[in-house]
Amino acid sequence: MLRSLIPLLSVLLSVAQSAVAQDEAKLLAAFTKAFQPAKKDAPSIEARAKALADLQGLDSAKVAEALAEAWRATEKLAATVDAQRDAAQTEMAELLGAQAGKERRVLPQEKQQRFLELRDLLPKLRGDSEALHNLKQDVANRVGTLRQKPSLLFLLQKVLPGKADPLPLRMAAGRALGGGATAVMAELAAAASRFKEPEELLPVIDAFGIAGAGAAAHAPIVIGLLLHKEEAVRERAALALARLAVPAAIEPMIALLGKCSGQVRMRVASALEVLTGEKHGLNVGAWQGWWAAEGAAVLAGARVLGKGVPSHRKTTDENYYFGIPQDQSNAILYVIDCSGSMARQFELPVGPTVVGGKPPVQTRLEACQKELVRALGMLRPEQKFGILWYNDLPHLWQPKMQNATKAVVDEAKAFVLSLTPASSTNIHDSLEQGFKLVGRGARDRYYGIELDTIFLLTDGSPTTATGELDSTEKILTAALLWNPLQRVTLHTIGIGPELNDVFLAALAKQHGGQYKKF
Repeated sequence: MLRSLIPLLSVLLSVAQSAVAQDEAKLLAAFTKAFQPAKKDAPSIEARAKALADLQGLDSAKVAEALAEAWRATEKLAATVDAQRDAAQTEMAELLGAQAGKERRVLPQEKQQRFLELRDLLPKLRGDSEALHNLKQDVANRVGTLRQKPSLLFLLQKVLPGKADPLPLRMAAGRALGGGATAVMAELAAAASRFKEPEELLPVIDAFGIAGAGAAAHAPIVIGLLLHKEEAVRERAALALARLAVPAAIEPMIALLGKCSGQVRMRVASALEVLTGEKHGLNVGAWQGWWAAEGAAVLAGARVLGKGVPSHRKTTDENYYFGIPQDQSNAILYVIDCSGSMARQFELPVGPTVVGGKPPVQTRLEACQKELVRALGMLRPEQKFGILWYNDLPHLWQPKMQNATKAVVDEAKAFVLSLTPASSTNIHDSLEQGFKLVGRGARDRYYGIELDTIFLLTDGSPTTATGELDSTEKILTAALLWNPLQRVTLHTIGIGPELNDVFLAALAKQHGGQYKKF
């Protein structure tokens, strides 16, 4: 009886598979139409989001291909809107000119009218930009959930190789490959040995890290990447090896610690502490001494690896800014609040402002100017720095990062002391502008960074360019998109009682920084 049912079951299974294939083809056709529409009848963001949701549960090479094309199309639209926003902000700053730092601005009628038109346009442009970037992130998150072997092989063979796709899409593919690594481990290892460029290797390294102990057999490939020419690859390899938890990685990671600098050195030290359970921080000599004494036993399996917790570095010198060390940064951007509320009186109990045991009464901006002047004077000549001051708009002191030579630092100090308080507290656009300094171009900005540390100083809750209260959740979400590899450490500093502590603490935490309140 059972044997006679087998042909019938086979027919039913074939019919069911055909129905699923037909449903998938229908949904994919609707999805492709939604994300690659004709210009005159472009679907809304909501319609595109629904088309994405309709693909829930589908997982095939065709689905992977459609998602990748949707991400690219959305990225193109977002880039167009972002260019419009940049142009509007630049024109507004040019219209203000020297009056940008004045509380009362007097412009000729024609310029005033144009300024107000642009200011009123910015909220719409930002809203469109946020909606597109959020949709793009939703597509990337969906890519990261793919697990079937045909989907993963498509990502490995068509998205990761070469230089065509931006890094965020590749990293989403890396998350998928890490989650489904058992299905494609051999192909993943072969790709890691074949790939040469950072944008190819970073997603593969992440995939091994996500796979964890399941990828331990391929740890030698990742260990070899500790010697890669690109700093981001070396750093990412160290972070992945902390999760692979193999003893053979320890000695090469100690060697890497002795060669790197800046925030990379901090992260490699943390990875070593996670891997080994030891807490020697940045002290290469201590690591070498420990390994000489204990290495043989660790290699023999005497210690459980990958379960440590990073230690916190204590301040041991004067090279700090508002109590946060700046000596371990190669390139620093100081983002300074110059809003109208910075004119309020304040007692700042840090630095040389303390006179006779009691801080002098001064404005918030005056106190912060003195602290920044002091911090600039502590920079080493080989360090780079930049200054971005903001009120209703962000303004850069210099368009590029500067070497901290005496002449440049003296010029920067004079500029800082010339700042005046005016207008509102546009943190969103200022941080966005700051992160644009991170890289040299659209392709490599995510890993070939020009700065590794941002100090954000503010005395109040964030506002928009029009002076209205801003959404802190939107800023937190956007900042993660601006810093996807977490290669830039972001510290936050709050001045005065009118602060959103939860927001500032969360912003610092999600980017590996500290929050200090005064």
